[in-house]
Amino acid sequence: MAVEPHQIYQSMMLEIKVRIRAVDSKLEGSDKYLSSLDTEFCFLQIRKIVEQICFSSILCDQERYRDFRKLEGMTSDDDSGSYEDDWNSRVILSKLKDISPHFMPIPLGERQTNGNEHHFERADVNATHTKLIKIFKKCGSFMHIPKPFGEEYESHINKQRNRYNQATETIKGYSQYFKDLLWHHAAVGLEYSDSSNGLEALDAASPKTAWLVNFEDYESDHISIVLAQAE
Repeated sequence: MAVEPHQIYQSMMLEIKVRIRAVDSKLEGSDKYLSSLDTEFCFLQIRKIVEQICFSSILCDQERYRDFRKLEGMTSDDDSGSYEDDWNSRVILSKLKDISPHFMPIPLGERQTNGNEHHFERADVNATHTKLIKIFKKCGSFMHIPKPFGEEYESHINKQRNRYNQATETIKGYSQYFKDLLWHHAAVGLEYSDSSNGLEALDAASPKTAWLVNFEDYESDHISIVLAQAE
């Protein structure tokens, strides 16, 4: 039996929840500053969270994204046009922005219920691809050894020590940001029919589906997801 896209999405959100808890455990175990290795561990987890948001966002509009990439491949000698070859989150996020204004998770606030109707306020969170790319690049800057050339070595060491010390507050902010963005959110897909030439992938369309996601209790290994569809 094939695994449905929303089930894959649900699984990826659980992985994110586990990574958030792993980052928080390092923060809670430190006195003031994280150690250098714990800092790098946290940035690695956060970078993977950005990648998981990126890949999971494709799932909501997978056919549209697939055909969009085919069209790009037709006009380039260097691009295979296969979305299955895509790996760079910064590039994917930019492409997703081109095919849907709703590709980012939509953070949800309070819910109001009137009979069978449910209305969600949108939470006041900066949910943009620019924000994710900025986080991704910041994490990447801690994934490599800084070159010990071009400056006096003691100055180099002090600069890196200060950089790592300042990173602790940055990591705290990132952890809170992902909780605010994802704990209660909607993932929206657009109307789309699989056309033979894929040109519809470039057309504007109305939202068709929404996956309402709840991370639920912080300690639990459970993510609930409700499937909604426009009439």
